[in-house]
Amino acid sequence: MYHEINLEKWERRSTFEFFKEYKDPFFNMAANLDVTRLYRFCKDCEIPFSIACLFFSLATANEIREFRLRMIDERVVEFDQVEATQTILNDDNTFSFCYFPMKETLEDFVQTAIESRKKYRTLKTFDVESERIDLIYYSIIPWVSFTSFKHAGSGDNRQTVPRMVFGKMFDEAGGRRLIPFSVEAHHALMDGYHVGLYFNLFQEKLDSIEDGV
Repeated sequence: MYHEINLEKWERRSTFEFFKEYKDPFFNMAANLDVTRLYRFCKDCEIPFSIACLFFSLATANEIREFRLRMIDERVVEFDQVEATQTILNDDNTFSFCYFPMKETLEDFVQTAIESRKKYRTLKTFDVESERIDLIYYSIIPWVSFTSFKHAGSGDNRQTVPRMVFGKMFDEAGGRRLIPFSVEAHHALMDGYHVGLYFNLFQEKLDSIEDGV
């Protein structure tokens, strides 16, 4: 479900009008996240680490309005909830897409996500919820602890689904575990301020994992 934003009253109207016709209106930010607590939690509870990362990332996106905004023609709409598709690696080193519905708890999300990965590894398809825009597009690059990232694009400046990428986890002095994370967004719908909020809130969730899920 979604509702249309009243552009006349929207505080970002002038920014929206400025960027919406850009040939390349997308901007990208990449930074390292401290996943020390989450990694330990997943090991202790025998939970797939990548699925837990996806859950907390998606939960963060749903708490920040700008990550639920999309463009439909010339309209801006706000979805009540967004879900995820993510790349999955196949046995022959090709990749395909997998759909992950959002759940209220990590436990429920993990159970559904494991079932989804089994299903879509068999299907090996790129046509996954392709008519929907109430999604976040995720990728995993487990071979490189990148410091920047650039997505392939179709040249459509109305593609307003945010894209996020997890990189290769690495150890830092002092026993911390870090993972590079990239966010690409459409500048007509959000600014660096909102992506900064996203990184900060995501890190807060990762830091509080031992306090309960």
